[in-house]
Amino acid sequence: MTENYTTTAPTPTTLKTGLGDSEAQAVLNGPEKDASACRMVLSGEVTPDEARFGLSTTQAITVALAFGREDLLPASHRDFRACWRRLDNRQRSLVDVAARAKWKSNYESPPVGW
Repeated sequence: MTENYTTTAPTPTTLKTGLGDSEAQAVLNGPEKDASACRMVLSGEVTPDEARFGLSTTQAITVALAFGREDLLPASHRDFRACWRRLDNRQRSLVDVAARAKWKSNYESPPVGW
């Protein structure tokens, strides 16, 4: 069940109003699959569960951490520190930005402090 999230994700301007600084917007509005998956979750198109399909292991970790969903981490990567070290700076910024962004859906809100 692999889908191409890049072509169906909300346009970058859809989420700009609630994010503030331009560097944060740039990370979330990037063309990468994990950024696209985060935009789709934030816009309410998919749940974090659905967003991780078709992503690489590192991209799936990024989405799981962005939405505070430890249960979505790959079975072989349940240690938070190991997961965090696996991410590059762009992905770490994406986790931070997505965790602070307001969700436009009825899905659960990210935990405070993520």
